[in-house]
Amino acid sequence: MARLSWDKDSILKMLRQLHRTNKDLSYTHLARSMQPLVSAAAYHFGSYRNAIAEAGIDYANVTQRPRWTKPLIIRTIKDARRKKRDLHWAAATARRDELSKAAFASLQPRLFGSWDRALHAAGLDADEISRYRKWDRNSIVFELKHRGQDDQPLNSGAVQRDDPGLHAAAVRHFGNYDDALRNAKLDPTLVRRRRRWTRESALAELRAFERRHKVLSDSAIRREDPALYGATLRMFKGVNAAKKILAKPRSGH
Repeated sequence: MARLSWDKDSILKMLRQLHRTNKDLSYTHLARSMQPLVSAAAYHFGSYRNAIAEAGIDYANVTQRPRWTKPLIIRTIKDARRKKRDLHWAAATARRDELSKAAFASLQPRLFGSWDRALHAAGLDADEISRYRKWDRNSIVFELKHRGQDDQPLNSGAVQRDDPGLHAAAVRHFGNYDDALRNAKLDPTLVRRRRRWTRESALAELRAFERRHKVLSDSAIRREDPALYGATLRMFKGVNAAKKILAKPRSGH
């Protein structure tokens, strides 16, 4: 499906259209086939359930049973781990089995909110899983497109920092990183046009991040805003050093 710029009206229109054609509107199913719509619905209406209600659809009629729970997702992950399944997001969601269902269910706010958090809850290191996953040309293209759709930085330095396994695989399978981008239908020239950070702009963004997320930790910034995380490392050598600067009274205040 082509990428759209979703607003409330277009979200409601699409949900009603899908409902009229008897499409499965359960969270797990729709997150698998139309993740941008599900994410936009949760963003604009507070939750996917609220969006369904606003569209005039009975949520009880679209909810699948059994309902996933945190313990059930954790058990599914551990079982897949024992069977030596690839637990990286792209591999897990491509399986179309219980592991795939658990992965999509984990995105629900009432559960973990992300697959990485579900993996951590199961006692696994999401970064290690990403680093040692089995890459091929299709999975590399998928990940690059996914980063672009999520507005994550795609320049070589950022990907080497955030996902060194992906960058190394891209070079190995395509000969160079630019060719990997081209195969993902991404323009390397546009990708290289990075934001020009200054110490002042980085500090301002850190303050804004703390207001939005109520936390200013290394892991939170790296997860939620990789570009800001990279700028913080370059400008201040780390988040803790930047926090010390932020703690100092600003002149004129």
